[in-house]
Amino acid sequence: MQLRYLCPVILACFFFILFYELKAQSPPPITNGHISGSFESYSQLYLRDKKINAVLPQDRLASNNFLKLDYTLKKIAIGVQYESYLPAIAGFPFVLNQSKIVNKYFKYTDTKFEIQIGDFYDQFGSGLIFRSWENRQIGINNALEGVKLAVTPLPFLHLKGIYGRQRKIFDYANSVVRGVDAAIDFSKINKDFSGNTFVTLGLSYVGRYQQYTGPDPDFPATVNAYGTRLEIVGQRGSFSAEYVYKDRDPNVVNNFNKTAGSALLINTGITENNLGLNISLRSLKNFDFRGERDAIGTSVPVNFIPALTRQHDYLTSNIYVYNPQAAGEVGGQVDLFYQIKGSRKQPSRIAVNFAQYRALGIDNKLLSISNNRYFSDFNIEWKKKWSNQLNTTLAYHNVFYNKSVIEGGIYENTNANIFIMNNLFKYAKNKSFRFELQALFSEQDNGSWAAAVTEFGFAPAWNFYLSDLYNYGVLDTHYPNIGGSYTKNGTRFSLGYGRQRAGLICIGGVCRFVPAATGFSATLTKTFNN
Repeated sequence: MQLRYLCPVILACFFFILFYELKAQSPPPITNGHISGSFESYSQLYLRDKKINAVLPQDRLASNNFLKLDYTLKKIAIGVQYESYLPAIAGFPFVLNQSKIVNKYFKYTDTKFEIQIGDFYDQFGSGLIFRSWENRQIGINNALEGVKLAVTPLPFLHLKGIYGRQRKIFDYANSVVRGVDAAIDFSKINKDFSGNTFVTLGLSYVGRYQQYTGPDPDFPATVNAYGTRLEIVGQRGSFSAEYVYKDRDPNVVNNFNKTAGSALLINTGITENNLGLNISLRSLKNFDFRGERDAIGTSVPVNFIPALTRQHDYLTSNIYVYNPQAAGEVGGQVDLFYQIKGSRKQPSRIAVNFAQYRALGIDNKLLSISNNRYFSDFNIEWKKKWSNQLNTTLAYHNVFYNKSVIEGGIYENTNANIFIMNNLFKYAKNKSFRFELQALFSEQDNGSWAAAVTEFGFAPAWNFYLSDLYNYGVLDTHYPNIGGSYTKNGTRFSLGYGRQRAGLICIGGVCRFVPAATGFSATLTKTFNN
């Protein structure tokens, strides 16, 4: 039975269960349920600005809006999500001027059983083999429309199954994704394990079917991926390893390469007194996995590949950010944290991070390393609490950025040194002042940058900021921004004006290009519970 016929049948069965549950309730069940939700609105008004070569969209006013509603009653939950792009903000991976209900679901949850019909999010393991998720700032929503089952037949065994088609903006991908995942908790099997040690083994399968009508008789319509993972978590340390193998998957991104793909991810960490150490290693080979073989950019990803580099909070350190290279890369990062002994009231902490990624070496073997460097970032950060009123952060970054690989095109490699000073002063009860100075020095790309940020906070309601990012190496251009926000209960409203620098914006390893722009921006977020 095809998916479009199967879903209504299963949905009808569970509406019968819903009716049975509601019929047994007294007083009327709607008063016993729980309603929650959120509304988010992001709007921009674009102005002409020849200095930064800002291209005005056809409609100078753009707005992305999201309304999510959920209702739960004991074991039952239903929900919808409505989205409206009037039109979509410039730089998003789609051009829309539409409004539509995009997500709707029905979920029944029991002690050892759960079923969800409609649109859902989930992931297997770390997401390296499968992840459906949403990030509104990047413009990603690859929810599956179909069926999800989760059962726990034994205390130590958890099983999940998924079957559906991926959301593709306001439509669905021309394919079907199905998969199963098993997680075995050995600490619940063997009583010899310490109560502070947990060992979990995971096994996963994900398949994507997309009809092929071309002339190649050897072209795979179905692409299968298989994964295994091991996780050990103790009181002072942890270790996890995950390996995924993917069948031949010729597509637009890999130029219809018919070789198999694979990925390896290893994480380990220890904590001891004032010291913490985390190490992450990752290798990818021909591992772009999508719901459609002609998809590009951020469209319909089946899995998730995190950047595994330090996520930065400053204007200058976010100029050169890494975008994972699914075609082939090997590398990782090391994080070291140390809290300097001294007065507990005025502690200081040093954090050292080093991340590097290179091309695969000879014959593109998964763990081979070449001399072709894609990205590296060595940074050290010192935080000091001088008193209850004053905190200081000093940071240094040394960055190597292969722009030709990360952004595409032909460019000179970039080396940059970044210096940051951040001070937070709480000068009165619920009142604070933050001041930043930043400098990026480089002889390549757009040369050197400087930045300054001031921020006034009047907790818990008001916050105001003024910043300027200035390029004095090549562009001789200022990127000033001014704005503020007001927060009360579950409502937050912000308004700003300024220039937006063209470049990559990345969240958790997923990136999209943001065009240069000047104008006003406004956001409104509201969360509520009955």
